[in-house]
Amino acid sequence: MRSLCVLLVLATACAHPVAPRRSATTAQPAAPVAGPIATTWVARRVNDSHARLAQSEVGRRVRAAIDAHGGLTAYFSHGTLAFDFDYQPLAHPERRMFSHNRVDLWRARATQRELGEGADATLGWDGRDAWIVPNAAAFASPARFWATTPFYFVAIPFVFADPGVRLEALADESLDGVSHQMVKVTYESGTGDSSGDYYVLYLHPENHRVSAIRYVVAYPGFFPDGGHSPEKLMRYADLHAVGGVLMPSRLDTFAYNPETHAPGERVTAITVTNVTMGERWPGSIFAPPTGAVISTLRDPR
Repeated sequence: MRSLCVLLVLATACAHPVAPRRSATTAQPAAPVAGPIATTWVARRVNDSHARLAQSEVGRRVRAAIDAHGGLTAYFSHGTLAFDFDYQPLAHPERRMFSHNRVDLWRARATQRELGEGADATLGWDGRDAWIVPNAAAFASPARFWATTPFYFVAIPFVFADPGVRLEALADESLDGVSHQMVKVTYESGTGDSSGDYYVLYLHPENHRVSAIRYVVAYPGFFPDGGHSPEKLMRYADLHAVGGVLMPSRLDTFAYNPETHAPGERVTAITVTNVTMGERWPGSIFAPPTGAVISTLRDPR
């Protein structure tokens, strides 16, 4: 959905938290490792995001959601996030993408190692280039699109505090019999590879947490002539705390009927397991290894 950004026409980003998806650069500690971030660095970044969100009522609504999920200070202080992401399209089990993800939350770097029987692909984003080994055909999705896609979904709503994000309040909408506050997220032109993506947040009126999102994918590698995928609805289920930050255990995705405003058939089952935050890794894990294939925006596949 965002390109190196998200797929499944899902997605992700560029500089803050991730790669070709979206985001702007910020001052960063000089250490080459990925790991917990000093309090003084975190305070600057958090204050910048809070000031930006405070400028509008819809921004304050998103700030409330971020706080309900643990807050930006806890999120950025950990510095790293790791998890297993098992993406299973129900109609196409051969396109299962199951990987262990490691993300540098501060410097916009990510790497994935494919898991499961016959797995041999490793892919990543080093902050500038997307790469894959042993070859471009080793994984079911282009590396430039998928390397940060799992992270972007798992890290909602935190990623919506980034520069380049535009927020719009929509009319309340019912989900599971509860009237939710609705926020549409779009991007300034040039933010990430796929600035035509958008998301719609369903925020619970009492606890302010994300109950679900709707989204489209407009990645130019999939839609070279413009346009985007149909809207899908993704439910955020079984939230649990990791280092004071709420993370989903399931991200089931459904077809969406814009006329009835209701989810339809479930099309994808996603589980998120083995979540950890605050590990320390050498920066070299994000660099393309010898022989890696650099994945371009318009992947030939």
